[in-house]
Order: sequence, then C-alpha cells, then structure tokens
Amino acid sequence: MGSSWIDAIDFGDMVEDEICDHCIGGYDPRERGRVQGHCRECSAAIRQGRPYNLSIPRMNAILRAQDDACPICGELAGDYGMEGRSFWQIDHDHACCNRNGSCGRCVRGMLCQPCNLRVAWYERLPRDIRDWPRMNNYLDDPPAKRPEAGVSTVGDLRGIRARDGSFAGWRSSELL
Repeated sequence: MGSSWIDAIDFGDMVEDEICDHCIGGYDPRERGRVQGHCRECSAAIRQGRPYNLSIPRMNAILRAQDDACPICGELAGDYGMEGRSFWQIDHDHACCNRNGSCGRCVRGMLCQPCNLRVAWYERLPRDIRDWPRMNNYLDDPPAKRPEAGVSTVGDLRGIRARDGSFAGWRSSELL
C-alpha cells in the first residue's frame, strides 16, 4: 500500500491549544508572558489586579457597578487592544496603603487614565477649594465600596470585562 498525503505531513511541531482556566478560550501553551493555565489576555488582567489584591471576577464586578464607564468622566472603555494594556486604571486610597499597590479594601474604582491622574492631583488640594462635583461624588461614594460591586453574577466570573466591554455576547447578568 502506498502512503497517503497525511503521512507526508510532519506534525512534530504542532501543539494543541490548551483551555484558559478563566475565560475558557484556547491558547498556545508555548506562548511566553502568561500566568500558568491562563491565556495572554487573562494573564495581563491577573497581573494588573494582583498588586491591588483584586481577582478578575472582582474587577468585573466593579466595572459592572460602574456601568462599564469611568465613574468620573463617563468615558466608556476603549482599551489599547486585546494584547495591550487595559484602558482602566485601578484607583485606591493612598492614605490607606502608602505603598505601590493596596490591601484591596481601599480600592475605590477603575478609572480612565486621565481621571486617575486627576484624582491624585485633586486629593492634594485643601478640602475647602475642592469644587468639582463629579470628583467629589466619586470620592464620597466610590463604586468599589458599593454593595452592588460584589461578585454576584455569572458574567463576573467569565471573560475580562475591562477588555471585552459590556456588550460581549457571553455576558450574563444571571445571579449566582
């Protein structure tokens, strides 16, 4: 019997995709820059939340509580690409944790980069001249401190809301 064309193909370098532990998407296990068991996108989100003691489901819940918009300026997500840095910056009260990162309890919300820079400047102003209502509302009632920012929906558990946005077809508001 002659050999078939399939026998002529060298499959030696092929590696079957593995399934990400978080988003259930496939990834190449040989890919560098990943947290073990996770795709590149989930790995980036894990690394972003780690210094603030935030998991992906908790970041998803905070963004859900903020209606997937910056709570100060109202800007919607528009990240720098699926493989780039997230559009959102994690804001925390620097008076609580005077170090790079946080304990997690002092996280206030997820802001766009310009507002994250503004909040640091604004907090240094004397209280009697802080006259920006939206910023004052954010500081007085941070989204991450609200009860609705707890992990409570199926959609909080899967995907990366910071990168996929609120319009992803897999998003579920079904309660856990």
